[in-house]
Parts: sequence; C-alpha cells; structure tokens
Amino acid sequence: MKKLHLLMALALLPVLFFACGGGEAPVEETPEVVEVEEVEIEVVIINDLGDWDIAEIWVDPSDGAWSDNLIDEVLAPGAEFSVILEEAGSYDIWITDEDGDTYTRYGIEIDAHGYEWAVNLDDGDWNTSGEDVTVTINNELGSWTLWYAYVCLSEDEDWGDDRFGSELLEPGQSISFDVASGNYYDFRCIDEDDDEYILLDVWVGDDGFVWDVVLDDMDNSFAEVSMDGDAPITIYNGLGDWTIWYVYGDPSDGAWGEDRLGSELLAAGEEFTFYVPAGVSYDFKVEDEDGDTYTLWGIDIDENGFYWEVELSDMD
Repeated sequence: MKKLHLLMALALLPVLFFACGGGEAPVEETPEVVEVEEVEIEVVIINDLGDWDIAEIWVDPSDGAWSDNLIDEVLAPGAEFSVILEEAGSYDIWITDEDGDTYTRYGIEIDAHGYEWAVNLDDGDWNTSGEDVTVTINNELGSWTLWYAYVCLSEDEDWGDDRFGSELLEPGQSISFDVASGNYYDFRCIDEDDDEYILLDVWVGDDGFVWDVVLDDMDNSFAEVSMDGDAPITIYNGLGDWTIWYVYGDPSDGAWGEDRLGSELLAAGEEFTFYVPAGVSYDFKVEDEDGDTYTLWGIDIDENGFYWEVELSDMD
C-alpha cells in the first residue's frame, strides 16, 4: 500500500513542479504594430477652357462660407492646379475665368479618392440657367402666421411683388412656386408681428430649394438691407463673447460713412450683409461693445463681393 502511495506521489511531482512555476516561462507575443498610411485627398482643377485663363479658384466645405482665392497667378489653358483637403466631405467649387465668367459645382461628395474637374465652356453657369425649378416655403414658426413672402435675384435692387398675393401662410402650411435655375436668390418673409426672416445669396440649382422658415431666421440680415450696389459684403462676428456695435464699409479714397448696422447689433456667431458697387477698392471697420476697432484697408471688390470673419486677432 505504501508503494502505491509512493508511486502516486512520484507521478504528481511533474505537475507540482510546473504548477509552482517550474520549467520555462511562457513567451508573451508582441502585438504587431500596424502603420496607418495617411491619405492625401487631392482636388485637381484642369483648365480646359480653350483660349481663356482661369483667374480665381475657390474650394470650400458646403456648410461654410467662401474663404480665399487659392491661386496667385492665372491658370493657363491646359495647365492644372491641385489642392489638398484636410478631410473628406461635401465641398463647393467656384471658378472664375479672365472675363469674369463663373463655373460652379455645389455639394460635391469628395472621399479619399479625391476629385478631378477638367473645366470646359459647357460647365459655365450661363448654361445651367433658365430651367424652371420649384421653390417651397414652409411655415415652421409654431404660432405665427406669415403674411408676406418675397423672392428676387440677389443682383436685383428691389424685392418685387409679394409671392403670397391675397393668401396667408399659417403655421405648418407650405407654398410653392417656380423660379429660373442657375441663379443666386434672396428670400424674405414677414409675419403677423412685422418680424422679418431673410436669407441672402442662396444658390438655386436644378433641384430647386426648400426654406423651412424658423425663428432662428428672424432678422438674419437685419431686414432692411442696403442694396445700393451689386457686390455682397458679409461681416461675420467671430469675436466669441463680444458684440459688434458698428460696421463701416466705404471707398478707400474717401472718409468713413454711416454705420451700416443702423439701430441693430451684430451678436457673436451672426452675420450681416450689405451691398456695394463692384470694381472699387474699399476699407472696412467694425467696433465692438468695448470700443475696440478692427480694420481692413484697400480691399478690391469684384462682383463676388467679400466675406470677413472678424476675429480678435484682427483688433487694431
């Protein structure tokens, strides 16, 4: 019996030996490091206009404003220009040739494969204008009735006739009408309390346009916009916690004129648009609630106008 116990004890020794840490330690596997290759998202513009140079190129996210012209020198026929995007997404492209003719594409979904556009004369904006498309206005104000609606080309000097005629647009109701595609339009609605809701420089393409009028649209451009020119000037308050009290925009060869805001204020995150004649050099100045000023001098204004996001770094 003792021999049996001895044999069992000897048989258990290897198990105890390994269980108590004997033998070779297991080898830990080192995880494989996978290098992620950064992908450059390239947009290539090729001048296929024949005898015309490309003078300006803009490429910007569809949900933002136009930023800056990307080329310092003209892009000759047959030449190409590349820009690297920071991320994939929806982009708008605006090209102007030496004669001021424009070529635009909106809402282009650009992924890691990039995008290439050989711009030719058939792409000109004049070739996409004139087709009737539907514009729809939806009253999403909750408790307020819309009494008037106006739609005009952004280049027009007046709003034209009320689109509602003798009708009213109650909350939750809609009205539709046709306009010519391939143009920029301004939209204006007035409710029963005489509050105004305005959208400016809206591109209406082949798919038409739907405007859900909401309270956030109220006084978006301060209603009575000065339309004494054909070039839109948009001032965006990017100052964070400071309100802009005064906005000035006047020819560089003259003195400062009247405050463009009038009795309004430009809160942080809001924008204000007014119009000036194209082909003139302008100076712009804004003043915030603390009396700090921000000034730009000698800005040449063409028919595309000018967009200025006023930031603290612009302070005089």
